[in-house]
Amino acid sequence: MKIKLAILSIALTLNACSFNQPASPIYIKANIKANNTVVEPSDNIEQSANLKQRIILLGDAGLSTLLPLQASLQKVITRASLFPEKTSVIMLGDNIYPSGFPNKKADQQAFTAEQVKHISFLQAQLQVSKQSGAEMFVTPGNHDWYATQVDSQANYIENYANSHKLSAKFVPYQKSSQPMPEIIIRDGISLVFLDTMWLLKASRNDFNKAMEHLSSLLEDSYQAFPENVIVLNGHHPIETMGPHGGYYSSLGYQLYVNVVTFFNNNQQDLHSPMYQRLIKSINAQLVHYPKTIFAAGHDHSLQVFEQKDESKTHYNLVSGAANTAKLSSVSYNEHTLFSTSQEGFIELDVLEKGVLLKVFTINQTTPIYQQWLWQE
Repeated sequence: MKIKLAILSIALTLNACSFNQPASPIYIKANIKANNTVVEPSDNIEQSANLKQRIILLGDAGLSTLLPLQASLQKVITRASLFPEKTSVIMLGDNIYPSGFPNKKADQQAFTAEQVKHISFLQAQLQVSKQSGAEMFVTPGNHDWYATQVDSQANYIENYANSHKLSAKFVPYQKSSQPMPEIIIRDGISLVFLDTMWLLKASRNDFNKAMEHLSSLLEDSYQAFPENVIVLNGHHPIETMGPHGGYYSSLGYQLYVNVVTFFNNNQQDLHSPMYQRLIKSINAQLVHYPKTIFAAGHDHSLQVFEQKDESKTHYNLVSGAANTAKLSSVSYNEHTLFSTSQEGFIELDVLEKGVLLKVFTINQTTPIYQQWLWQE
């Protein structure tokens, strides 16, 4: 026991001295512009094609300031305000750091000042819908579940939306019921929502039940809307080149993660057995459909991955860079088209002529990266 404590102490010391910050600012796959799918930021796509639906993906916003409003949220408001009736903003989990929506003690009447501060992180995110008029969907992450339940967060969002007359919803969620996958159809796109933290911890029977339900949702929506792009949204990515995928920019942080994993049976990294169960099951579902995207946060960076075969193209997105204070290192693999570790978000525009992906950061007005995912 003393040896274990000594190892943990050393790991904590190394971690305190070595931050897992980005090793390089921006990566764009070599020669990607040769395929004519990458668009220069100056190209005015919005004026040349009709917008069907805009999806804004932003995750890990759980430290967002309300006054002044977090820069990434303010940038999302600017984008969402352009076409609010055609814009869906999706928050990809870890909405309140470090431990989800605060729980009151049995004899506690009012929230403490610290608890009020934590609630303000969520309230800041809700300003996006309040100020832009766009609809918002909030998904749970592992830090949200550290509150032991997500009912309080779901109830707060519902009450805030009702009192301020805005469209914001915690998904997937049904009170006193398991969070089965949910689907919402918009023009040209089918949005599926997963509670990936619940899925990681679910029993075999519950997990299989959820996957069967997901299979039915996907097949029914595809039969009804065969031209729609299918976007699965959840907190945990199925591909990443950040710390949760095993990439570290410092030895101290890597040792810290390894020690914590040894002591706590960490399920938050892709290599863990329960996480692998999730990845394999999701991939097995998506292989049947021609235009699919899996969008997530969890790693605090912006990443775009492409997987192609003869019959279909699939994209994995990581958009977990809502707070500069939480940014983490990122690298690339053979599937990476783009990666960076800057505060920002990913946007999907469903247009008459195809689906255009854009990456925005807080430091410039135009996107730092644009690419056609599919073109008519």
